[in-house]
Amino acid sequence: MAGMIVVALWAFAEAIVLFIVADVPISALALRHGWKAGWRAAGLAAVCAAFGGLLVIAWARTDPAGARETIAALPGISSELTTQAADDFRSGGWLAMLAGSFSGTPYKLYALAAESDGSGLPGFFVTSIFARLPRFLLVAAVFSATGSAIRHRLPSWLIAVLFALGWSLFYAWYFMQLGALP
Repeated sequence: MAGMIVVALWAFAEAIVLFIVADVPISALALRHGWKAGWRAAGLAAVCAAFGGLLVIAWARTDPAGARETIAALPGISSELTTQAADDFRSGGWLAMLAGSFSGTPYKLYALAAESDGSGLPGFFVTSIFARLPRFLLVAAVFSATGSAIRHRLPSWLIAVLFALGWSLFYAWYFMQLGALP
């Protein structure tokens, strides 16, 4: 239960200002507890992220400069990436969000773009879920399969260390690619 609360809060926060994706707690639950916990976490994360996206839209409608400046100050977010996400959203809608989910474009940028584009809130909410869910389910599947393969072969402390190391290395690489790290 506590793990699902973490997933819900993390996904909501990541949609707004957190810059470490909800894949981290989803993968932790799937690794430790298997596919059932993983797909539940994935579904919950997609819904909670969609609520976070609605908050970004509302924020951008009431304080456009504040929302854009705050999000632009987050690690890995550049004006070029923000412009690209807006252009992609205008031309591709939810399919752009789906592609962005797999290419590393932060979801919050699509929420900003949706506000600028005048997208309806119910439509954005529903399409956000469908755009985010496939990646979350893929993460849950990969980590539940990994957990099944190693859970009985390695001590839990080593699995935890490898998990933390793996995500740390991934984020070091990701932020270096975006120019957010030296």
